[in-house]
Amino acid sequence: MIRFNMNVQKAIEALLWVIQRGESNIYNIMKILFAAEKYHLNAYACPITGDRYIAMKFGTVPSWTYEATKYENSFGFSKIDNNTLKANREPDLDHLSESDIEALEHGFSEYAGLSFDEVLKKNHEEIAWKRAYISRGNGNAAEIMFEDMIEEEWLIDDLTKFAQFMVI
Repeated sequence: MIRFNMNVQKAIEALLWVIQRGESNIYNIMKILFAAEKYHLNAYACPITGDRYIAMKFGTVPSWTYEATKYENSFGFSKIDNNTLKANREPDLDHLSESDIEALEHGFSEYAGLSFDEVLKKNHEEIAWKRAYISRGNGNAAEIMFEDMIEEEWLIDDLTKFAQFMVI
């Protein structure tokens, strides 16, 4: 099983980057972050944040980041309402690499501005979501395996051995 040590600061900065870039809907933001993480894993053999992803009824969710959205104004953003975030500061780009921003741009282009139904349909086509959601049993959610987000077998083999030692 591939496990990364999460970088909380990068998760906060990535979230703020997405808000600053123009997407404030929490639902869309969570899918943007998933698409960015998946892109970065496949293109650069490491995640952006290492957050654990969960397959929920309405799609993929970065676990820690989603929980952080419930704490008003604790991490540089606040809630306008139950579905909308507002950045209270600029993202600190010193915490995001060029490849992180490239991946975030990719995720943004995939999901920003789409309607709930469009996001749901697109995200439910993700194999990683399908595999995890089917395996959840009687639960409401299940963890998405990084292995299911990676397209190359050799990368799965390498990351299974070394992911826990990576500095993100």
